[in-house]
Amino acid sequence: MRKAQTSMEFVILTGFMLLAFLTFYMVIQGKLVEANRDSTDNAAAQIETMVVNELKVAESVTDGYCRDFELPQRINGINYNISIIPGVSGTPEVVIKYSGKERVYFVPQGYVSNLSQVSKGCNNITKVNSLILLQNMTCN
Repeated sequence: MRKAQTSMEFVILTGFMLLAFLTFYMVIQGKLVEANRDSTDNAAAQIETMVVNELKVAESVTDGYCRDFELPQRINGINYNISIIPGVSGTPEVVIKYSGKERVYFVPQGYVSNLSQVSKGCNNITKVNSLILLQNMTCN
């Protein structure tokens, strides 16, 4: 009878320890996923800020401004798409789509050409006749 009781206590203790370990593991995994998601959101915000800053610099300088800049191919290993689309009432919007999410920046109306395009990799920004044009290009 004593051996059976010891065996049963061992099984119960082992089951309890396994349950505790699985709970701990699930909490840690949840925190890691959340941290990775936050890191990806921050990286997307940095890319958006980079494009917006390029637009702001181009707006503040005189005609003839020309600059090349490069956007990363991935955000923390995740594929993304970036584009400039005509928004409400023709106002351009910088849109970044990744992991089922979307970040949108509304560009102040009037100084960005509707022909502007931005993409991953190399891009060129120019200002001619007070109009800013973004174009994707091949990297050297």
